[in-house]
Amino acid sequence: MEAKRLTIHVNIDNMLLPMTVTDTEQEAVIRKAAGNVNQQLITVRERYKTVPNDRYYDVMVMLNSEIKALTAENRNDTSPVFGVIETLEKEIDELIKK
Repeated sequence: MEAKRLTIHVNIDNMLLPMTVTDTEQEAVIRKAAGNVNQQLITVRERYKTVPNDRYYDVMVMLNSEIKALTAENRNDTSPVFGVIETLEKEIDELIKK
């Protein structure tokens, strides 16, 4: 059975964007993300009042969002930790066998 799809509209920088969602959880995430983007736009506009054009604000927000996403992704990468644990387990097993 296919999930029910619903079109919602989110407002980012006075621009209504149609988004298709499949559940209320996804809708909540999209609406929160739109609110975060709007807040970031307000922040950069207050902080940087003289830029060549408004596109700079959009690019600053996009770059900041990507930096945050990559930083969070790196923090959540536990594979190096599991590699170290695996190595330690092998070393402990070898010591126990002696």
